[in-house]
Amino acid sequence: MNARDVLLGDRRPRVRIGVLAIVVPLLASAAFLLEYDAVLGFSLLYLSLAIALYAGWARAGVLAGLGVVFATVLWRFVVPPLVGYYRWSMETRYTPPRTLGYKLDPHGELVEGLTHGPVYALAGALLFGGLAYLGGAVVRRIHHRRTTDS
Repeated sequence: MNARDVLLGDRRPRVRIGVLAIVVPLLASAAFLLEYDAVLGFSLLYLSLAIALYAGWARAGVLAGLGVVFATVLWRFVVPPLVGYYRWSMETRYTPPRTLGYKLDPHGELVEGLTHGPVYALAGALLFGGLAYLGGAVVRRIHHRRTTDS
């Protein structure tokens, strides 16, 4: 297996993961606009990690597995402040995730989401997405060895 196969993976599963990487943030956006915020916390991240795990299992490529986690984390930082900016609302649901308890005006929240979002998305994709992809690849290898030995 060469580096190209590891990075890009097989075409068919890579396309499936690419479609999921687009569909998951779109569905999250629809849920957010309909004010159904229950799916937008950690469950959205868990879903993207499960997709990255599937990418490792299906040999879809590391970039596909990391891409879905990157898109989900970036969505969490950018879309809620963008909606809050368009609605000019100061509600807490429109703020990006942060450790400190301060609030900004809607323009400041959007700028903060746009500046911090890609950094956290890249770190989250490399750490969590990479581990999920690796876990899927390891489970596939173990499963393949067990089925061929018996």
